[in-house]
Amino acid sequence: MVSPGRSNGLAVASNGLSKLEFQDVDESDAITLDNFDETDAMADPILNSPRSVEACRMLGVEPDELIQRPLEFFFRSSKGGRSEDREFVNKRAARYEKNRQIQLRNVRAQRHELMQAQLDGGHGSMSLRTRSYCHSPVGAARLGFGTLPSCCLASVQDFSVIGREKRELERIQQRQALELQQMLNFELKMAELHQERERKEREQKRREELFAMERTRRQRESDELRRKREIERAEQHRIELELARKQAQDQQKEIMRREQRAKQEEARRQRDAQLSERERQRHQEEARVQSEMHQLAQEREAARKLKEMQEREERLTQERERQRHLKARELAEKQARNTARIANVLQEKDLQRKYQLEEAARKQQQSEERRQAFEEERRAKEEEVRLQALRKKETIEGVQHQLALIEEERRERLREQERQAQLRLMQRVHEKQQQLEAQQREERRLESERRRAYERMESQLHEKQSAILRKTEEKATIAQRMQEQKNASVRARLQDAKLREEEIQTALMRKNKQDEYRTNLLLSRIETDNHRIQHLKEQRESLIRRRQQIKQMASRQKHEILESFYKMKVTKKMELPKHITANMVAVRPRSASAAMNHTQSVDDTVISNGNPRATPRTSRRPMSAVARRPRSAATSRRPVSSRDRQSLSDSSSCDGPYSADDVEKTRELTDDEKRATAINELRRQQNEELLKVLEEEHHAEEQREHLLRQASTARRERVRMEKLFDKERALASERIMQLTDRHERALAAKMDQLQTT
Repeated sequence: MVSPGRSNGLAVASNGLSKLEFQDVDESDAITLDNFDETDAMADPILNSPRSVEACRMLGVEPDELIQRPLEFFFRSSKGGRSEDREFVNKRAARYEKNRQIQLRNVRAQRHELMQAQLDGGHGSMSLRTRSYCHSPVGAARLGFGTLPSCCLASVQDFSVIGREKRELERIQQRQALELQQMLNFELKMAELHQERERKEREQKRREELFAMERTRRQRESDELRRKREIERAEQHRIELELARKQAQDQQKEIMRREQRAKQEEARRQRDAQLSERERQRHQEEARVQSEMHQLAQEREAARKLKEMQEREERLTQERERQRHLKARELAEKQARNTARIANVLQEKDLQRKYQLEEAARKQQQSEERRQAFEEERRAKEEEVRLQALRKKETIEGVQHQLALIEEERRERLREQERQAQLRLMQRVHEKQQQLEAQQREERRLESERRRAYERMESQLHEKQSAILRKTEEKATIAQRMQEQKNASVRARLQDAKLREEEIQTALMRKNKQDEYRTNLLLSRIETDNHRIQHLKEQRESLIRRRQQIKQMASRQKHEILESFYKMKVTKKMELPKHITANMVAVRPRSASAAMNHTQSVDDTVISNGNPRATPRTSRRPMSAVARRPRSAATSRRPVSSRDRQSLSDSSSCDGPYSADDVEKTRELTDDEKRATAINELRRQQNEELLKVLEEEHHAEEQREHLLRQASTARRERVRMEKLFDKERALASERIMQLTDRHERALAAKMDQLQTT
C-alpha cells in the first residue's frame, strides 16, 4: 500500500501528466524544442508540445532555462555596477549560455529518442531513462503501447491464474517495499551528505573570508609600514641634505669671519706701516725689487697651481661621472637580474603548485590501497615546497643585503667625497690665508669658483634627491600594481568558485527534479499495480461467487434428479420432468462416476480456493482411480442439463495439475518464481554494494575531518586540504551516481534477459 502523502503526490503527478497525451495532440502547430523561439522570454507557454515538455521533465530542466538571455538580464539581476561586478556578470552570462546549449542538446536528443521509441513500439535501442519511462504504465499508455496484458482480462475462467496472481501480488508488494526502502535509505543518506556538505561549505566560506580579511589586514599593515619606512628614509635624506647645507653655510660664515679678521689685521698693519713709514721708505728700493721677484714667482706658482687644480677638478668630475654611470648601469643590471630571478622563482613555484594539484587530482582517483603512499609523497612534496620557500626567502634576503651593502658603499663614497671636498676647501682657505696679501683678486676668483662648485654640488644633491624620490614613487607604483593584480587574481578565483557553486546548486536542483520525476513514475507504477491487484481480487471474488452458484445449481439439479428417480421407483413410471428430458437429448454423460467426479472436483476446487493452505493433491483423485470405479446403470442413464454441462466444463478446466495445460502453467509459475528470485537477489546485491560504498564514503569523510582537525594550526595547509577534500567529495558523489545508473542498467538488462528466456 502507498502512504497518503505518496498517494496525493501520485495523484497530482498523474493529473499533471495526463494532460500530455502523445497520441491525441497534433504537433504540427505545437511549439516544440526544434521550432520554439529561443530569444522570446515573454512567451507563454514556452513549450506546449507533449514530448518536448516530457523530455524537459525527464531531464529536470525547466523550459525557461532554455531561453537565451541577453547580457542586460544578468546586469539587472546583479546588485552593483562596479567593474568587478561587470566582469563577474560577463562570466556568469557565458557560463549560462554554455550550459543552456548543453541542456538544449540533451532535451532535443531525449525528445527524438521518445519519438523513436514511439515509432519502434518501445522495442528498439534506447537509454535507460527512456526504457524506464516506456516500461512504466503512464509512459506505455501515452506512447500507445497498450494497457494491462490481455491475459489478466482473459483469466476469469482459469483458476490457476488466481494463485499466480497471488504470488505476483506478493512479489509486487515485496518489490515495492524493497524499492521504497532502498529509495528511502538512499534519500536519507544523500540528504545527510548534502547537509554535511553544505555545513562544510559554509565553514570553508567563513574560513576563506576570515583568511581574506586577515590577509588584507596584513597587506595593509605591510604597505603602511613600507610607506612609513620610505617616508622616514626620505625625511632622513632631507635632514642629511639640510645638515650638509647648514655645514656649508657655517663654513662660509667662518671664511667670512676669517676674511674680516684678515682685513682688520691688514688695517692694523697699515697703521703700523704708517708709524714705520720712514723705515720702509729706506728699505723700499730693495724691498720693491725683492717683492717684484717674489710676486712674480708667486704669480707663476699660483697660475700653475690653478691650472693643476682645474685639471684635477676636471679629471675628478669625469671620473665621478664615469663611476656614476657605471654604478647606475650595474645597479640597473642587478635589479633586472633580481627581478628576473624573482619572476623565475615565482613561475617555478606556480608551475610546481599546478603540477602538485594535477598530481593530487590524478592520484585521488586511484584505489584505497595506495593512500598511505600518496600521503607520504604529499608530505615529501610539502617539505620540498617549504625548503624551496626557505631557499627563495634566503635568496631574497641575500639580494636585499647586497642592495643594502651597495647603498651603504654609495653613501660611504659620498661621505668620502664630501670629506675630500672639505679637505680641499680647507687647504684652499689655508693657501688663501697664506697668500692673502698678494692674491686678493685671486681669492675673489677662487671664491667665485668655490661658489660655483657649491652650487654644482647643491644641484647634484637636488638631482640625487629627486632621483631617489622618483625611484620611491616607481617602487610604490609597482607595488600597487602588483597588489591590484593579486587582488584581481583572488577576485577571479572567488568569482569562479561562486559560479561553480551556482552550477553545483543548479545541478543538484536538476537532479532533485529528475529524482522526483522518477519517483512519480515509480508511484504511478505502484498505483497501476495496486489497480491490477484490486482487479484480480474482484475477479477472484467473482470466481468464488460463481463457484458457489455452480455448486448450488449442481446440488439442486442432483436433488431434482434423485427425487425424480424416487418418484419413478414408486410410481413404476419411467417419466422424467420435461426440462430433464430436454437436457438428456442434448448431452449424455459417460458415467455417473464421471459426473460425481466432476462435481467433487468443482467442490474441492472451491474449498481449495477458499482455504489458501489446502493443497491440490489432497482434493483430487487420480484419473485411473476414477476410471476403475464401476458404473451404475441407474445413474448412467441420468440426463445432463445445460447447467450440468457448464459445471462440467468449468470442472474440466480446473481438473488438477495432471493435464497438459496445468503442467505448462505450473512450469510457467516456476519460471516466474525463478525470475522473481533472480531479480530480488540482484537487487539485494546492488543494495549491499551501494551501502558498502556509502559506508566507505562515511569512513573517508571521518578521516578527512580528522586530518582537518590536525591541520587546524596551519591556515594555508588547511585551505589546500579543504580544496582537495572538496574534489574527493565531488568524485565520491559522481561515483555514487554512476553506481546507481549502473545498477539500473544491470536490473533492466537482467529483466530483458529473463523475459527473453
